[in-house]
Amino acid sequence: MRVLTLISTGLSLIVQLALSASYHGNISGIPKPADFRKLEKQYKTNIRATLGIDGCTNKTIRIRKSWDDLDAATRDDYVRAVKCMASKPAIVDKTLAPGAVNRLDDFTYIHINQTNTIHISGSFLPWHRTFVWQMEDALRNECGYRGTIPYWDQARFSQDPLKSKVFSNNSFGGDGEYLPNDHGPYNITIPGLVANLTVVRPAGTGGGCVKDGPFADFQISLGPTDREFVSLDNKYGYKANPRCLKRNLDEPSSRDFMTRENAVGIVGAPDMETFYWNLENNWHLKSHQFLGKDGVDLFTSPNDPIFYLLHSQIDRLWAIWQGQNLDHRTFAIYGNRTFFGIPLDTAPNVPPANATIEDVMDLGYGYKPQIKDGMPMTYAGRCYMYE
Repeated sequence: MRVLTLISTGLSLIVQLALSASYHGNISGIPKPADFRKLEKQYKTNIRATLGIDGCTNKTIRIRKSWDDLDAATRDDYVRAVKCMASKPAIVDKTLAPGAVNRLDDFTYIHINQTNTIHISGSFLPWHRTFVWQMEDALRNECGYRGTIPYWDQARFSQDPLKSKVFSNNSFGGDGEYLPNDHGPYNITIPGLVANLTVVRPAGTGGGCVKDGPFADFQISLGPTDREFVSLDNKYGYKANPRCLKRNLDEPSSRDFMTRENAVGIVGAPDMETFYWNLENNWHLKSHQFLGKDGVDLFTSPNDPIFYLLHSQIDRLWAIWQGQNLDHRTFAIYGNRTFFGIPLDTAPNVPPANATIEDVMDLGYGYKPQIKDGMPMTYAGRCYMYE
């Protein structure tokens, strides 16, 4: 028995060393496990089988790719298009968001305005799917971008996240400047709910302005709402607050949660409830928490341009899960109508209720689709898939 134990231990050590060598010697990152590849292949097969509905065909479908798989020219053009949006004046009514400066702020305002109904709720996934599609269309129609919104594949570099091209000097840059007295941990009170809900943001390795890349000292205006106490004169951050984009990277959120193993657990979940909580607890929250500062602010996180890659990845994981059985999963829904089912302070007497696919979402400027309209990928106004 002792000999067998020694052999088993030795084999285990060899496997671990091989995996470690594979990662550290391979600039493309940690390979996808076979189980994930199998689920991804099934999703692609099933999605392709739906083409031809509502004008979405092999010829017209948009393909979203990992940022790390894009060629340099496409990455550069995406950054250019984001900065183009930042150069265009805001169109939101200034009586609603007096601090909105540019088109990126228009999107951040829409997100702020719906935050307590689109997080930890039944509309979370379809609302953000529609929101990311709207930004993709804006980048293409207003700034001449020809591609799609890529996704940030966190698992690929989960053990050394800054090796991803997402954080390179010609992409989105890395951490914020280290501030000894302002890098957390932080206690945050979420505004707009009947109950005072406090959450903790972990200590990170930055806290200050992004130091490098095209978004070093990038100027933002709306927010923050991540405060220990709710601001009495700027509760939701609608007023002008010009400042630099900040990050406060928390690498344990990547190393310990956004792993290949957890990704398999998410897309391989047997039902919507299990999928939802695996996604929220092991991926969505940790993705924002990894960025810290502006990227983790519940209301104004779209201020960090990485937000859209982050949510393209969230959408991708949902898409792969849906794609295992489109007949049964496209319109699967789970969750309340408000954040954790807590009543809003504007409607304190409305009891918690589960969301339905007939509920209406608000995506700004009078666009109010039903939840079910935000669920398909190849019809209902969208035509895209992930590679």
